[in-house]
Amino acid sequence: MTRIVDIPSSRVSNFFRFQRDPLGFLVDARPLGDVVSLRTSSFQPTYIINAPDFVQELLVHQEDKLRKGRSAGVLRRTIGDGLLTADRNAHRQQKRYLTPVFYKERINRYAEVVIEETQRLADSLTDGVPVPMHDVMMQLTLGIIARTMFNTEVARDKAALAEAVDITIRHTASTIFSPLILPFNWPTPGNLAHRRAIRALERMVYGAIAAARGNPEAYADSLLGLLLDTKDEDGLPIADVEIRDQMMTMLLAGHETTANALVWAWHGLERSPGAAAKLRLELDAIRLRGQADGERPSASGFYRELTYAKQVIQETLRLYPPAWAILRESEPGLEMLGDRFPPRSSFLISPYAIHRNSDVFGDAEAFRPDRFEDGVSGWARFAYFPFGGGSRGCIGSQFALMEAVLILGTLAERFDFVSVPGQGDAVPEPLVSLRIKGGRMMIPRRV
Repeated sequence: MTRIVDIPSSRVSNFFRFQRDPLGFLVDARPLGDVVSLRTSSFQPTYIINAPDFVQELLVHQEDKLRKGRSAGVLRRTIGDGLLTADRNAHRQQKRYLTPVFYKERINRYAEVVIEETQRLADSLTDGVPVPMHDVMMQLTLGIIARTMFNTEVARDKAALAEAVDITIRHTASTIFSPLILPFNWPTPGNLAHRRAIRALERMVYGAIAAARGNPEAYADSLLGLLLDTKDEDGLPIADVEIRDQMMTMLLAGHETTANALVWAWHGLERSPGAAAKLRLELDAIRLRGQADGERPSASGFYRELTYAKQVIQETLRLYPPAWAILRESEPGLEMLGDRFPPRSSFLISPYAIHRNSDVFGDAEAFRPDRFEDGVSGWARFAYFPFGGGSRGCIGSQFALMEAVLILGTLAERFDFVSVPGQGDAVPEPLVSLRIKGGRMMIPRRV
């Protein structure tokens, strides 16, 4: 018996509904069935995937038959052929030489940088003075990624670089789901602004490459140093343009997503006083243990103690996964779990919608970090997948989780954050990753 159901609404109404409110469209489609056909053209049929076992088929078991397609083509305008956009063989090769950057011992060293940068931010905050939380988190995670991955200080240029990232993200998002993709060399206002933003990011990237070539010992433990030492299949150093592509990938995928998740975490704690109180109890207990021992734990030790803070981040990633949609396309026809899909099928997987299944999570719209108290083993493998899955799952997921938990714990030691009155409810904005529409002005309150 087939598990594919047709969406009851028309193709035209589906198109306009998705353009107007993609998240609402995907959430409403989830209860319709495990696989929902959008009844698009037979030339390129499109399906929404809602069942974890079908997600696993697409991201793991059938991944060699699929490509990222349209989304990768649009992202390639900014990041080139980096790990996020490379196909099959190139992706496997790149992942092989990038994996050591995220070994456990390196992540432990990165933790010290996360604490240092976050403490620097905390020192700059003034009790009672509102801050644009999205901008603050973006500049913080940008500084962290620059130091950990490129061994580069960007203190003077943080605001300009963060703005350049924002421009590329917005223009990319508007293009991915546009019915008509204009050539990137057309001088539209959006393309011109996007290209200026890329040049601003490239100045930092190529400057770091030149500095690393001039003093390689200073960059030995960074991603940049690893890339300079990497050889291709012919034993030759990889070209600067490939190093540029990987650095741009880390810049865009490696900090904007974490910044957005953190803003959602502060929002979640604000609207869940019980969760905020439980986090405060954990931080007080850690502080008292440190006083009894006569010393503060190391950054990696602090991370291990932040059990509830980790649950806060995991719950934030459930409700507001940065990668709110995952796209895949097939060239050949596919057979999955007893159903056949024609050649040139497109598949849309939404962690945002799947994570809101109350049959799995119970009261799925509520912000309840303690649902992660026993880990994730009680759920189907792809009922919760904020970092994707399969060989194309986020290579930096452990780093990203560590970074977000340490930032949350370090700032929450000194401040609570409350929204400036009059902003209304936080509304998700589905760009390349998921952010609060219009940002969020928040007031730091010293604790």
